[in-house]
Amino acid sequence: MEGIKNIIFDLGGVLVDLDREACIAEFRKLGYPQADDMLNTYRQKGIFKELEMGTVTPQELYNYISVDAGHYIEPEKINQALYAFLIGLPVYKLEMLLELKKSYNIFMLSNTNAIMMPYMEKTLFSQQGLKITDYFHRLFLSYEMGMLKPDREIFEAILAQADIKAEESLFIDDSAINVESALSMGFRTYLPAPREDFRHIFK
Repeated sequence: MEGIKNIIFDLGGVLVDLDREACIAEFRKLGYPQADDMLNTYRQKGIFKELEMGTVTPQELYNYISVDAGHYIEPEKINQALYAFLIGLPVYKLEMLLELKKSYNIFMLSNTNAIMMPYMEKTLFSQQGLKITDYFHRLFLSYEMGMLKPDREIFEAILAQADIKAEESLFIDDSAINVESALSMGFRTYLPAPREDFRHIFK
């Protein structure tokens, strides 16, 4: 960690454990197997990608899915199917963030959306009676920024907006493409395995 002042965490697959198949199974129960072609652990396609870009609203997603499915699906059922993607957020990772925040600038850089993020804030990040902002100095969320990893522009944006240097920043992401993009810009990087306890890298 020599020379590192900033640590940038991905969300899903790094902090929050994921189960894509559980999510797809719930969409199949709703009569929407098309989700299988669009939902990915690392990067979404179609309407779900647009939701992460912030170019469509949750309501527009609900409308699209009902039309595409050929029958009405209640928005809350769509939400619940999406939430099935989330296994949980281990408390030890929350404690890790609090400890790291004492010594480093801690950021989140996530491809996420306006349905999943508020839910995670209310449930996963409230386990210790704290708010998500207690764990991070700043959140960089794709649907608010109108950008997605691994595009270079999103990394340029975080450097500019947080006023940090790539060579002083450690970027942690479970997507090899995202890590490669950050590495090409001078970030230090780490690619954790699924559900890895990667606290050892901070010692």
